Amino acid sequence: MKTSIYSLLFMITLTAISFGQLKEGDNMMGGTLGFWAKNQTPTFGFNYENQVTQAGIGSIGLGALLRYSSYPDSRLERFSNVFVGGQANYQFNQVGSGKFVPFLGVVLGFFSSSPNGNSLKESGLWAWGQAGGRYFFSPAVAGVFRFGLGNFNFNALELGVDFKF
Repeated sequence: MKTSIYSLLFMITLTAISFGQLKEGDNMMGGTLGFWAKNQTPTFGFNYENQVTQAGIGSIGLGALLRYSSYPDSRLERFSNVFVGGQANYQFNQVGSGKFVPFLGVVLGFFSSSPNGNSLKESGLWAWGQAGGRYFFSPAVAGVFRFGLGNFNFNALELGVDFKF
């Protein structure tokens, strides 16, 4: 009887931690398509994150990201925006079966905007708070969504795919 109980507990624990949950040393990389409230063109993004350490019911991840968008203004002059930054996120790994992993984080980086790819029009420090989640379709592939609020009117909803390696 004891052996059955221990075996059952072992299998439940193994199932809970083996599918989709992020662990120390895991890396996530992927792309996003963002919808920015300021303009009507999409924002293209790239994300990288390494799970640095386990912390309580989750893990802390550090990484980098890049965002790019291009749109016309009222004078039909085309602007290109580039956001480059570092991110720190806390993943809540112990939710349900582990397929869904919500996170909260902050981004600090640099923003630049230039008309027609010419001289710089606006630039500065970029600060952004983000909340989102990943849903693991397999142990190595997750759909991701994030919502962020920040300066430069960069408030966006992003959808994408992350790959775990």
